[in-house]
Amino acid sequence: MREAPYSFGKLYNKEDIKILNKAINENLIDGEDGYAAGAQKTSEVKFVRFGKIQRFLSPFLDFCYTSNINYFGFDLHPITSQKRLNYNIYKEGTEYSWHIDAVSKNPVRDIKLTALLNLSEKNYEGGELVLFKTWEIVCKEFNEPGTAIIFPSFTNHKVNKVTTGSRNTLALWMSGPKFR
Repeated sequence: MREAPYSFGKLYNKEDIKILNKAINENLIDGEDGYAAGAQKTSEVKFVRFGKIQRFLSPFLDFCYTSNINYFGFDLHPITSQKRLNYNIYKEGTEYSWHIDAVSKNPVRDIKLTALLNLSEKNYEGGELVLFKTWEIVCKEFNEPGTAIIFPSFTNHKVNKVTTGSRNTLALWMSGPKFR
């Protein structure tokens, strides 16, 4: 069976997105971003604890775990209330160069899956998510607000420059026992 490069789904409507963005902005915490080594990122990054917005994320988590069961099959740790999520704001002219998220210096776990949720409230242009699996795959489905996408964290990917508007995403990295 061929490995799926990614899974996506439309999970939230415009009203849900507004409610989720409000909850995120009311619960921001301080923190430093763990940029991928060698990658250039020009977006603004804010942070929120999973437990503070957990009640809004059931559709997103269901999508993540179902996608893992159906397409990826990784052994994953549960997500705890202290898990820190990245809230990325890509304004006009910002981007994130090629990188992978799976780099981990932790001796007992590895990042297995990258899950993103498009929380943009207004239309934007550019900012396409591009994966590299033998060739470049532009994930056009992810440009629609309320859409989630998940892919193995060792997949090389980038975000093209936003040309107009603002692209907002929530990032969740799902980890599990070390790869062997």
